[in-house]
Amino acid sequence: MVLLTALKTPGLLGTTCALLLCILPASRADFVVYRLPGTQVTVLLEGKTKGVGHGTFEYTHPSLGILTFSHDSALIIKAPTKSEEYRRLWNQARQDSSFEAYIQAARFAIRSGLLDEFKECCNAAYKIQPEHPTMLRLLEARKRIKEPLGHWEQCQKELRESVPLSTMKFAQSEHYLLLHDTGENKVGRTRQTRAQSRLELLEKVYESYFMKFALEGIVLDTPKEPMKVVLFGQEQDYVSYTQQRDSALIGALGYWSAQDNIAVFFDQGTTQRMKALEEHAKELQKNKMRSRGSPQAKDAAYLANTVELLVKLTRQGDDIEVVSHEATHQLAGNSGIMPRNKVALRWAHEGLATYFETSSDALWGGIGAVNESRLKSYYRVSSDPRRSDIGLLVCDGLFDLAQNQQEEADVYGQAWGLTHFLMERRFDDLMDYYRKISAIESSNQTITRGDLVKLFSESFGDLKLLQSQWQAHMRELKTDLDRAKVDR
Repeated sequence: MVLLTALKTPGLLGTTCALLLCILPASRADFVVYRLPGTQVTVLLEGKTKGVGHGTFEYTHPSLGILTFSHDSALIIKAPTKSEEYRRLWNQARQDSSFEAYIQAARFAIRSGLLDEFKECCNAAYKIQPEHPTMLRLLEARKRIKEPLGHWEQCQKELRESVPLSTMKFAQSEHYLLLHDTGENKVGRTRQTRAQSRLELLEKVYESYFMKFALEGIVLDTPKEPMKVVLFGQEQDYVSYTQQRDSALIGALGYWSAQDNIAVFFDQGTTQRMKALEEHAKELQKNKMRSRGSPQAKDAAYLANTVELLVKLTRQGDDIEVVSHEATHQLAGNSGIMPRNKVALRWAHEGLATYFETSSDALWGGIGAVNESRLKSYYRVSSDPRRSDIGLLVCDGLFDLAQNQQEEADVYGQAWGLTHFLMERRFDDLMDYYRKISAIESSNQTITRGDLVKLFSESFGDLKLLQSQWQAHMRELKTDLDRAKVDR
């Protein structure tokens, strides 16, 4: 797993930021904190390290292989990885032979993006209590996910009409139809095309979305036709297409159109920010070549190769953040949670999407993962008396008050925080609330902000008490890096 915390600007710094190295007992897993030299991008790698001589150590990444770091450029923090924490829960469940213990381990697995381990727990729990209500929900959700879809030809026609470019080609998976122009070149250790890797990610979001709801108490309707997705290979083509359709979408890194039920993305590797990082990596490669035969050759090669690999991880992280967010919008609109033809409360839609979203801080870190940037946004708003009232959020008033891009991003953090609290602590009430807002006919009813606040109160009770409980929940949340520091 890798966490990438980056400023959303292409600015490059001129010097390397050296970090303190801390060596603790080797019986635990490692978090390696590293800043890409000459940039504002900080990388957190989770896994195992070992020393390889004076001043250096190796870290093994599951898809990119071995990376070598110098002791003066990285920080090692010893703490259990998510996989190790999961394995501890799994072993305890085996020892207890307890259905509930396996379900708790399954809940941790899906939260941590460990879909195979989630299935492992469910299979073990089934052997103990195959008729348990939770197990019956999971089995029903699995059955619905596996039902064959229809209307593939009609969806192809609709996509082609939406993007009438002959250069765009179709690719498909079990639940998605993808129109793209990303080429057939295979990249990375998996040797997948960009289209194949995008479909794989979408399928992971799809399955995790439905299984999460089933685990917590509700089996959602699954779509009866494939989810339609467009993936542009270049940002500029995406921008041109988006401007023609809706000027309000200018600046969005991806979106789902409720009108035609199509999710639209572009390859995040073509942004100005990513191009700047890649240019920086290329300059380091040139410096490596120039340094051959000199006393600096080893250090130049180490730096160039490490930065090149980590820039690739940054690109993956950016893609994953946008896809997991917009794919959740699309699934919410096609699974009965927030039907496409109903009132669209923005805080509810964005809150759910950000709850399921994996930030660029993680390689699909799982559902409900603590997103550092969202958490910071939450605290900026909650500390502002003008904007911190829960009633102002749930009637969408906060979005209307936002005066710039930063303030709007901060409202996303509030929506994420409230949804995180309600999903974790008031799930049944949240589902009741979703049903109520989905029952509002947008064309036949006039509803005021006061009505929206009252509707929310009907599901959750006294708002002052709820806000106090929400704030307490947020104080307990920790990012992976914070968790690692505590576990030290």
